[in-house]
Amino acid sequence: MKTRLLTSLALASALLLTACKKQGSDPDPTYDKALPTMEDVDDAHQELARGDGDRVRATYKSTDAIRGAAEPLVTIVEYSDFQCPFCGTFANTVHELEKVYPDDLRVVFHQYPMPMHPQAPLAAKAAIAAQQQGKFWAMHDWMFANRSSLSRADLLAAAGDLGLDTAKFEADLDSEETQARLEFETTLGRRLGVRGTPSFFVNGKRYSGAMDAEALGKIIDEERAFAKTLIDAGVPRTEVFARIMRAAKVAGAR
Repeated sequence: MKTRLLTSLALASALLLTACKKQGSDPDPTYDKALPTMEDVDDAHQELARGDGDRVRATYKSTDAIRGAAEPLVTIVEYSDFQCPFCGTFANTVHELEKVYPDDLRVVFHQYPMPMHPQAPLAAKAAIAAQQQGKFWAMHDWMFANRSSLSRADLLAAAGDLGLDTAKFEADLDSEETQARLEFETTLGRRLGVRGTPSFFVNGKRYSGAMDAEALGKIIDEERAFAKTLIDAGVPRTEVFARIMRAAKVAGAR
């Protein structure tokens, strides 16, 4: 398994380097339909979906920043800060692994700007504003590649370079709706116990730090195997994450 993963990562890295020139121009992915949520499924298979019990309800909405598999076996919900160097490293790792597991891995990005990073809140709002024009991930990639250039002027220039309507981008940057979403996502993070970045939840299991590709790949393989036990028990693939979340603990509950 380790050899296969390392070979896949090497190939993914080569593909990533080839694609770097194109990064920042692609539109956000779209999906034909939203996956079921934990509210859409019943309590069948709950004991199996609980697994070892070390999972919390790290949920997301279909309108959040999402990319990856349409019907994932593994979902990473990440809390991140665009000025954080470790978050930038982790973003690159996740992007490599998306290439290795294109049909099985989904990534969800939630904002969590840290107090010691003065430009992080504006950068978070820039990503949200870019999503209004279908370019969240383009702005995400640009900001992590340019962490020292996150002033308002830098972000407006980047929006233009990415092909956004800069007048709309600036209006969305300053809107009450954008501020409300930023506050909502950071509140979700605090409720889940996030205290630093990057923090992330893999099918509801909590991890933190800039984990390398080999370590994260091992976790993904374990979660793929776990998800397949649910499918073997009769859970539709589209319901895997919903079933896991329904069986998971509410954050802070004992």
